[in-house]
Amino acid sequence: MSHPQRRHLLKAAAFLPLVAFTSYGRADEKYPSKPITLIVPQPAGGDADVVCRSIQARMQEVLGQAVVIDNRGGAGGNIGTALGAKAPADGYTVTFVNQGTMAFNPTLYPSPGYRVDAFAPVTWLTSIDLVIVAHPSVPASNLREFLALARKEPGKFTYGTAGNGSANHLAGEMLKSMAKVDITHVPYKGGGPAIVAALGGEIATVVAFPLAAIPHIKSGKLKALAVTGKSRSKALPDVPTVAESGVPGYEFSSWMGLVVPKGTPEPVIQKLHAAASAALKQPEVAERLSAGMTEPVGAGPREFADLIAREGQRWPGMIRGFGMKVD
Repeated sequence: MSHPQRRHLLKAAAFLPLVAFTSYGRADEKYPSKPITLIVPQPAGGDADVVCRSIQARMQEVLGQAVVIDNRGGAGGNIGTALGAKAPADGYTVTFVNQGTMAFNPTLYPSPGYRVDAFAPVTWLTSIDLVIVAHPSVPASNLREFLALARKEPGKFTYGTAGNGSANHLAGEMLKSMAKVDITHVPYKGGGPAIVAALGGEIATVVAFPLAAIPHIKSGKLKALAVTGKSRSKALPDVPTVAESGVPGYEFSSWMGLVVPKGTPEPVIQKLHAAASAALKQPEVAERLSAGMTEPVGAGPREFADLIAREGQRWPGMIRGFGMKVD
């Protein structure tokens, strides 16, 4: 090969990254050019679904494209989350995540079907205290009375959750450990099915995400025994905390967020975050979530990445200490 030919090839090679970058930038500017799928790894009717449908309309307005919710419940959220991890890193598949899928399942399940580092954080959506509810037939008006019943008859009473590895599963196991009671865990494929089971008297209690539970508390179809947070909720001011109910030191809060596959272009991530953040700032959305003990956060990718990292370090040892198992 002659020197002029070699120089020509070197110049062409040097130019290629610039061409790729320019095309890449133009592609980002056109995003989104088609509908976006939002995978929710829980069935319809639970809090995850309620949160996503609350922000769906505003996100569509900001992005100029449809946001299609795809409920993929099962295996404690592993099925839908694994599906999201395998999607192309182009911003057209967003996955809803929470403590269960990001911090608990990698310890609870030998092979959840995905890796936490397969995702890039987009938005920390909400922070949530849970509520422990009971079927009206349970002869207890608060958690203190229910725990007394459970101690008298170990193993008789049940508590339902959104599934193995869910935030409410861990909240329930923490309660059992700290209160020294034997209550049987009954996992469902999501928070919605667990609430339905409690309404039908299939289970005695549910450690519930509040958005789905509060309407039934207000109607009298379920009764609230306690809230899991540090302090009482404005949405249920007469309901004591678990700590007030004879379990000093108990405190549990959960969180929700959005992620995309790792490698998704940063400008695309920022557009998705801007849309989600704008949705959470809508007065009607913020009011609806707050009424369900769900506080809008709207923090960006960096803050959400820090939260996921902290939670990933915090919970594995506690899960092993509680002796939690996949039922």
